[in-house]
Amino acid sequence: MKPKAITFDFWGTLFTEGEAFLEKVMPARYEILLDALSEAGHPAEEAEVREAYRQAALAFEEAWKAGEHLPVYERVARIFALLGAPHDPGLIALTARRLEESSLLAPLKPLPGVEVLKDLAKKYPLAIVSDTGMTPGRLLREHLKRQGLDVFQAFSFSDETGFVKPKPEAFRVALEALDVAPEEALHVGDLPQTDIKGAFGTGYPWAVQYVGLREVNGEAKPTAKVKDHRELLSLLT
Repeated sequence: MKPKAITFDFWGTLFTEGEAFLEKVMPARYEILLDALSEAGHPAEEAEVREAYRQAALAFEEAWKAGEHLPVYERVARIFALLGAPHDPGLIALTARRLEESSLLAPLKPLPGVEVLKDLAKKYPLAIVSDTGMTPGRLLREHLKRQGLDVFQAFSFSDETGFVKPKPEAFRVALEALDVAPEEALHVGDLPQTDIKGAFGTGYPWAVQYVGLREVNGEAKPTAKVKDHRELLSLLT
């Protein structure tokens, strides 16, 4: 493989939430919602909030599978509606922002070999092509800085572009910023249906599946599989 640039997925490829994140961030999110509902004059029990949060997360997943990005604002609006709270656009927007910011309460867990990005960045322009959920692109950039991995020259986050993988537009945003053609790029991601299929559909000749966290099977077959990002070095020689 002799690419001129490399694009990476974020979640499940470079980082995962990890135990510390779940222990600190999820309780904070429920608390934010409980406070917002009280402010809306419609107090709720934590069990109700947890269930509404789960239902909104399922709606997000359904939209994502259908190729659409569901903003955090829409998730909060759905939670308010499920719990019978009045639709207050200002409060919903503020609550959405607070939920997003809660992701900075704990560090993300880097996946095996992710430190090799520093070496790769010396030889290749790097970019992120990632779908986002409750944590938007602006905060994923901050997480990268906190991890000492501020090595990317371009970003394509679904909350910023409106495009989710496997849509070619999601990849093109990053490639155009790097001034690299799809035919000259390599993509690394963990999901066959979005990362591998999307990269090949955009015109990439190479798509490597990262299986260091989990191995998901799919119809789209990768060029290669790696369990540790340091394995990329031998593939690129």
